[in-house]
Amino acid sequence: MKHKSLKTRVLLSFGAISFFLLVVFGFIFYYFLNQNMIVNVKNDLSSQAHSIKEQLRDAPYGMIDAKDSFALIENNQVVFKSHDFDFKDTEVLLRKNMSFFTQEFKEGLSGIYVLKFSKPFNGAVIVQRDEIDENFENVILIMIILEPILFLLFLFLANRMVDSIIKPLHNINLVAKKISIDNFHGKIPLTHSDDEIEALVKTFNTMIERLKEGVAQLDRFNSDVSHELRTPLTVIRGNIDVALKKDRDIEYYKNSLKLIQSESSNIQQIVEGLLQLSRYTKENIKKSFVHCDLNAILLETIEKYLPLAKAKNITLEIVKFEKATREANPLLIGAVFSNLIDNAIKYTPEGKKIYISLYTKNKIYFIVQDEGIGISPEVLPHITDSFYRVDEARNKKIKGFGLGLSIVKKSVDLHGGRLHVSSSVTKGTT
Repeated sequence: MKHKSLKTRVLLSFGAISFFLLVVFGFIFYYFLNQNMIVNVKNDLSSQAHSIKEQLRDAPYGMIDAKDSFALIENNQVVFKSHDFDFKDTEVLLRKNMSFFTQEFKEGLSGIYVLKFSKPFNGAVIVQRDEIDENFENVILIMIILEPILFLLFLFLANRMVDSIIKPLHNINLVAKKISIDNFHGKIPLTHSDDEIEALVKTFNTMIERLKEGVAQLDRFNSDVSHELRTPLTVIRGNIDVALKKDRDIEYYKNSLKLIQSESSNIQQIVEGLLQLSRYTKENIKKSFVHCDLNAILLETIEKYLPLAKAKNITLEIVKFEKATREANPLLIGAVFSNLIDNAIKYTPEGKKIYISLYTKNKIYFIVQDEGIGISPEVLPHITDSFYRVDEARNKKIKGFGLGLSIVKKSVDLHGGRLHVSSSVTKGTT
């Protein structure tokens, strides 16, 4: 069974409701029109009766001629009739509890309204219904013609309104069909209507951007993993192949195993760094936030790097240290502190100093200043790119994978902060 479209269902529902309301309105209009006609006739008859009584009071011997045939009925008895009134083809209807009676003829649509009056005179005022009934029937005919026209007009307007509402949904459907793992370029134009439909369009466009960012992030992760793991895996595979070609002495095997161990450790560090870069986004980072004592995290980090600094005779000097707390991800904050201090130690010559500050001045500031080799201006914009390493630092004494500042940059961005790096060759970096 084929399902009806949303537009068809809305129009059917709207049409049924409109038809019902028009029918109800027609009956209500008919009822009140009929009641209004009766009241108007009654008022006219009363006015005429009052006028006649006044005339008779002023001229007690005057005559009022009855020009039409009629009969006056009371208690189902004829109390008076005109000389040419014929009962053979008539039906008398009595309306109880009302001050007038109605006479309708079987032949034709004509009839009369009768109003009795007494004190000080006995009499009746009679009016024909021909013109009244004709006007009433004309109104009913207009309603019969007008209501279908109104119904069709309502359906037309409803169709236009539904089209304007469904158009953005249709656009969403078209864009959604075009989206694939290789194509996230579709975007739905905003309706500028400031309503639920526009909110839905904005949400859908935001979702597309998130998916695009997620897929790009996954692609970068895969590319980075394949690129960075190729070298250590090649080294491991090469050492194993050489060791298996012929029998070697124990010392050779020990050296091979140490090399494999070192490269395995490198692989582990690369994977952990990449996972740290890809795990959090702006959308999910706040779920991991807790109240953090940044002073405690920094002191713990400094204590961890003291042995490494002492090995190079480098002094870690705390210049400014003020209380600093905020809602944050403690692992990422620790990664920021660790990577900046680690980089400073790596690129600072022996016997130099590293200056560390943590303080609050409207915002929280963490500053690491070293007396290291510095960074040239042309490569400074690239130092936060994944796996980027400055050429001057490419030597066997300084190990690294170019992930440290990438992790720092992303961690700071996720917390709504800003990373600023200034450097001068041979003078150091801040």
